[in-house]
Amino acid sequence: MKKEKCKELRMHYLKAGYAPQSLIILMALLIAIFMTVSPVLAGQSYKWKISQGIAEDHPASARCKQFAQIVNEKSQGNMKLTYYPAGALGDWSEQIEANRMGTLEIGLNAGSTSYDPKTNLMFMPYLFSSWDEARSAIGSKGWLTPIFNELYSNIGLKVLGIYLNAWDGMAYTSRVKKLVKVPADAKGIKMRVPPIRIFEVYVPTLGFISTPVAYSETFTALQTGIVDARSACPAVEAYVMRDAIDKYVATRDAFEYWFLTMNKKLWDTLSAEDQAILTASADKVMADQAIAAEKDEKDFMDKLTKAGVKVYEVSDQEWNISAKACRENAWPIIEKELLGTELMNKIKQHATPISQ
Repeated sequence: MKKEKCKELRMHYLKAGYAPQSLIILMALLIAIFMTVSPVLAGQSYKWKISQGIAEDHPASARCKQFAQIVNEKSQGNMKLTYYPAGALGDWSEQIEANRMGTLEIGLNAGSTSYDPKTNLMFMPYLFSSWDEARSAIGSKGWLTPIFNELYSNIGLKVLGIYLNAWDGMAYTSRVKKLVKVPADAKGIKMRVPPIRIFEVYVPTLGFISTPVAYSETFTALQTGIVDARSACPAVEAYVMRDAIDKYVATRDAFEYWFLTMNKKLWDTLSAEDQAILTASADKVMADQAIAAEKDEKDFMDKLTKAGVKVYEVSDQEWNISAKACRENAWPIIEKELLGTELMNKIKQHATPISQ
């Protein structure tokens, strides 16, 4: 088609009396213009990497592959995402850095509080009380997504979607003889917390003795008595540590979010149509995950029971008692040290109401 067009132009200019040398220069210019414009007219194509740094048998692996497939279909093959297995491009923290720098275009990983204290929001305690509330907050139309997107844009990332991983609970060793569901029952219990400031702030307001321990050392700490229990414990992690515990309480004190992110500079180069494809694809994958995560939680609670671990859930009244203690005593510190007044006011507008 290009050759025929060029031939027609050549005949036109010969009839008009243009010299061969001038015609050669003109033809070179026309060819250059066609070569520059035609890819745009045909639609830009991309080849990107996508990965997650958790574990290959974790659902995050399947979600990455699902996202890549949907994007490929919606873009009619113009966006090809190659999935790299967990560990191939580094652990989760290394992948976040690679994502920021642009060497990894898209990643699905746990969040990091290393870059901005406001990102402690991902562990905000007693924000929601139900799965439905958490699900309504995510997605491109949810109230939580633009907040995290603004925070992450400051470190060079675009949040395509929020991945609902699991509710946190609390797991207890046999050294704890009583069942603990409200702060009044927690006195004297040494509770492992992650070495993250927001946990160090709010767990003591629930009545526990806060003891920061890295995840890699938690199992041994439970076995040897360094701690009596652990917080920040989804049912799946309680199952992994089932040999060290005998009780699990699904406290719903905090939700564990992960993030599907894209390099911000790359995102900004895309057309509105391409951005819409990525957003719609992320919405579908994150919505599917939000449904599956609730089922996975129930499945692992059943596995804990079968393994001999006693599993308990808190009532709405018990949740309300703990939420009240945390919001009154921890939230002001979290606002002052980590989130700031402006962000905290947004959170308060959407938090689950509690009775006074």
